Amino acid sequence: MKKLFILMAGVILILGFQHQAFCAGSSKFGVVDIEKFQGQSKSFQKIKEGLQEKFASLQKKLDEKKNELIEIENELKKQSMMLSLDAKEDKAKELEKKRRHFKYLAEDFTQEMKQAQLEARKSLAKELEKVVEKIGKKEGYTLIMEKRTVGLVYFDNALDITDQVIKEYDKMKK
Repeated sequence: MKKLFILMAGVILILGFQHQAFCAGSSKFGVVDIEKFQGQSKSFQKIKEGLQEKFASLQKKLDEKKNELIEIENELKKQSMMLSLDAKEDKAKELEKKRRHFKYLAEDFTQEMKQAQLEARKSLAKELEKVVEKIGKKEGYTLIMEKRTVGLVYFDNALDITDQVIKEYDKMKK
């Protein structure tokens, strides 16, 4: 009796859900490859170049400070025989102070670059989301996913809309 009840409940459930499957409209799916976007989008390349220029200028400042530090160290080594004990201690304190300042600058520049990259990523993500949403609404997509999304094991290349996203993004940034 119990088995018959379970079997009947199963049949009713199956028949009940078939109605939804027949009534469901057609679904359109898309996939975006972010790595391909980053490699081919001209606007993204400009953003990337701007970050690289900022990094290069910060690195140049850091290298200048490092060279100053090395110069002071070499000066101290050369003059160590001729300096009095007090003068040696003063120079050693100055050198240590410069080392701490250099270390502080290196950490500060690293933090500044991380912050700049984070802001660029957030800005790009918002802009890219708007572009993908616009394409999704315009073309009638049900779902658009990123290629490296967890759980996405396979997709047909016909679903890849990355080129369309690149065109729309570059057009938006002009």
